[in-house]
Amino acid sequence: MADLIERIVIGYGSESGNARALALRLGEQPFLHPFAPQVLELNHLFQAEPRSGDLLLIVSSSFGDGEPPANAEQFIDQLQHYAGADGLHYAIFGLGDTAYPNFCGFTKTLDAALAEHGARSVINRVDADAAFDGFFSQWLAVLEKVLNGDEQAGRDLHLQVTAWSEDNAFAAPVVERRRLSAEAPYAWHIRLNITDSGIHYRAGDTLYLQPENDADLLAALSNWLGRSDAADALRRRELRQISKTTLRELAKLSASDELKALLKISQRKTLEAYLYGADLLDVLEDFCTPQSVTLDALLELLPGCLPRAYSIASRPDTEIVDLCVREVCYERRNRGRKGVATGWLLGDNGAMRIFSRANPGFWLPKDESAPLLLIGTGTGIAPLIGLLREQATESATTRETCLIFGEKRREGDFLYQSELEELEQQGTIGQLITAFSRDGASKYYVQDAIAEHAEYISAMLQRGAHVYLCGNKQHLEGAVEDALTAVCGLEGQGEETLWQQLAQQGRLHLELY
Repeated sequence: MADLIERIVIGYGSESGNARALALRLGEQPFLHPFAPQVLELNHLFQAEPRSGDLLLIVSSSFGDGEPPANAEQFIDQLQHYAGADGLHYAIFGLGDTAYPNFCGFTKTLDAALAEHGARSVINRVDADAAFDGFFSQWLAVLEKVLNGDEQAGRDLHLQVTAWSEDNAFAAPVVERRRLSAEAPYAWHIRLNITDSGIHYRAGDTLYLQPENDADLLAALSNWLGRSDAADALRRRELRQISKTTLRELAKLSASDELKALLKISQRKTLEAYLYGADLLDVLEDFCTPQSVTLDALLELLPGCLPRAYSIASRPDTEIVDLCVREVCYERRNRGRKGVATGWLLGDNGAMRIFSRANPGFWLPKDESAPLLLIGTGTGIAPLIGLLREQATESATTRETCLIFGEKRREGDFLYQSELEELEQQGTIGQLITAFSRDGASKYYVQDAIAEHAEYISAMLQRGAHVYLCGNKQHLEGAVEDALTAVCGLEGQGEETLWQQLAQQGRLHLELY
């Protein structure tokens, strides 16, 4: 088939960075070098002007419950107006979260849209979850076979993870709540009892919580709808993460021109700002009436309450699982608001329905001699302390480990301080570096700590250290990438960045939110 392919263009859609890392890794495959593939965000893919005879290789996640990532949300609309799709070849590797009903929803929609416009799939679409490495390796091998003329290999590949069913959830009672910080919004250590649950996890895995909605919000919705039975009917429907699909249906029902205008792609940032901290009642009050949007209509269009994902903060255990969470509590429009999951965990609400998912990309390296550079801010310490706790139980392990932890103030914000200092004394942590941004005359962040310890960190990376990064994506990833690149002296050296090198070597582990 390689003789029929003129060019290869790689497109990606990514929120957390996993799909981007895989796309970059794909572009480095030796069997693709003769095609010199471009790697572009899906929003910019048509700048390459793909045409009949070209092969599009698409790696994309689905954001939330089947929505496109921000850097891919314009692609399908652009495809509708693109005249050159007929005759294109394509292959899609989808990443999703099986906790959501519309698992891999965006890449499924993408597959159908490309086929509808005359493009031809050369490999069956892959629907992968967090444990995507094995699927990706198989997909690469099949892609190479297809390019070498074995088109049947693409038709024979079937890699689709089955979405989770809520029937598998376990009702776990909260057995410990311990406040970790001195000022609101508080950080909390939460312990759940999972005895007899059948749940097996490793440090680095993800726990999904299935809470019910806040009673005050349900009462307010009942009042707006004028239906006393609305609270029970909506108890397990999604009322906080309002998808564009739901908003589009509400716009149709209400015939609201204002809401329709807000849903235009050009208004993406305005819509994001509007939805920040908002819930379904806000949308109903702003754009709808109880006559246009009834309880029966809401039950038709609202999905079930979406699971909330949290990084596990404990070593493997069959009886307990630990979390480190930040309380969400604020007031908006004269109504008190609570996070759906944290509000339930911190209230007197009984057991929490939970299930776990493996996250092999954040497990400890198989090579027990590989150094670890752990970097986390705030409650991003959760999976890192889980890794440290697991490592502390492996008495034979003597790997070099550095933890860089960032927060606002040492006094009151140093989460798990006594335990981390004890782990340092025991030797599980070789060097504990902290960055408290508000303690000095000038702000001091984890990237500043990296710069201050440049020689030590550079030497760790040269010895093959694995980098684990957990925290807020918007504020953390770019700053840490730049700082590590600087300490390694790689600015401007070649086309491949440090981040790409680490990802290619399997030494970059990201848990960003």
